[in-house]
Amino acid sequence: MAAEQFLGRTAAFLLPSLKLRDRASHGMPLEEHVHRFLMDEFGGYTAAAGNIFGFWKDSQGAESYGEHRQFTVALTQDSKLAALKSFLSRLAAELGEECIYLEVSGSAMLIHR
Repeated sequence: MAAEQFLGRTAAFLLPSLKLRDRASHGMPLEEHVHRFLMDEFGGYTAAAGNIFGFWKDSQGAESYGEHRQFTVALTQDSKLAALKSFLSRLAAELGEECIYLEVSGSAMLIHR
């Protein structure tokens, strides 16, 4: 029988792909900022790029469209989810986004700035 290591629940979030090229307020490219946080906090991540897009309505009913990159991490500890939500809230502000879409083990939520 093969050995296995349980990594916990998964969390996946979408970030606007074109905005990841921008620089954070401290000067680092946002893509690098995300990479460093995920490596430091989770020890690794996966990312999917390509044909990931979405349509949604804002609170006033106006339709929006966006192209995204999807990031996935393993939540090895429950406290990791709180750290991720806090990071995504700050990141939404840096990206100029109202919120960021997050799925945790099949449950969907919006993380507002």
